[in-house]
Amino acid sequence: MINSIPSRFKKIKITRKKIIILIILVLLTTGGTIAYQRNNQPQPLQFTQVKKTDIKSIVSASGTLNGKNTTDLKFRSSGKLAYLNVKVGDQVWAGENIAGLDTQDLNIKLQQAQNTLTDKQATLTKTLDDIHLFQYGNGGFSNVGTSNETATQRQARISAEEAVNNAYDSVKEAQRAFQDSVIISPYNGVITQVKVVPGQSVSGSDIVATVSANSEVYFDADVDQADITKVSIGQNGEIILDSYPEKTFKGSVFEIQGQTKTTGNNATVINVRIKFSDNPTNFISGLTGQISITTEEAKNSLSLPLEAIREDNTVVLQTAGRLKSEKVEVGIKSDTEAQILSGLKEGDSVVLNPPANLNSSQNPNPILRFIRLPGFGGGTAGRPGQGFGR
Repeated sequence: MINSIPSRFKKIKITRKKIIILIILVLLTTGGTIAYQRNNQPQPLQFTQVKKTDIKSIVSASGTLNGKNTTDLKFRSSGKLAYLNVKVGDQVWAGENIAGLDTQDLNIKLQQAQNTLTDKQATLTKTLDDIHLFQYGNGGFSNVGTSNETATQRQARISAEEAVNNAYDSVKEAQRAFQDSVIISPYNGVITQVKVVPGQSVSGSDIVATVSANSEVYFDADVDQADITKVSIGQNGEIILDSYPEKTFKGSVFEIQGQTKTTGNNATVINVRIKFSDNPTNFISGLTGQISITTEEAKNSLSLPLEAIREDNTVVLQTAGRLKSEKVEVGIKSDTEAQILSGLKEGDSVVLNPPANLNSSQNPNPILRFIRLPGFGGGTAGRPGQGFGR
């Protein structure tokens, strides 16, 4: 029976079988391609608009609160601390008595010096009397005077006078020791530290207390060496102290020290002194905080988020439903935004975080494209009217 079927029908039967197999293959391949594209298609593009804002370029640094001057108060002589009139945080005034040494020994030394001076003065008086009496007896009043002294008389007089002068110096030294036994505040300020207690023996090298002038208050900031070239005298800054986080203090760059220093984490910094516009009401030297120094500023300027700008200063601009790469000129940069000087206008829509491989001619709403299936006579899957090859 099979051998009786004409050959042309055999050929048709075989062709139809082949077509069925190919259709199955196409369906499987197309379905897999669609699933792959759905699972691997890029995330939808996000856009941002060019807008006008105020942009500030800032340098941030940490620092501490200090007065105009800070002085370590010390005695000029050694002794036992008799009293201490201040504690940390006390307001003091210029000339105020801060602390004093026990003066019992000083009193003894002063009395001894005064006694010695009295004795030497008496010796000098007797020496002069003896000389004058001798001269008077040898020529009367006209013979009395230093010009008629013998060599021995002159030597005795000079020795007595030197002894009086030395004794007088000893008295002045003992009196000065009394002055040195008291510490006086050199200016109006605040006591920032106290290092001794009454009854303690101190020397001239021991710090008794530290006073910081509060007539002018400064914030001493440690600016990283990489940022110091951006900072200059007169630039404005905003200070937030850790103890008063709810308040922002205003100030300006007053001084840039000409020497670097190394911090505890081995960073190289330069001290920049900021003068407060309005002094903090409750001044406490040593309070820590942060400052933001405005190095550049632009008002009501075109801007874009930094994420929208590529490293080569290009952006991906959406125009007429298409995307294109646009070169822009960038000005001031803040931590989050950049000033746009040219290349865009207000309201332009730009891709945020543009992928590096984003084609400038790419449709912002990409559609699914079918792939070409090999081995089917150059036809495209899913397009009717083109037959499958044999």
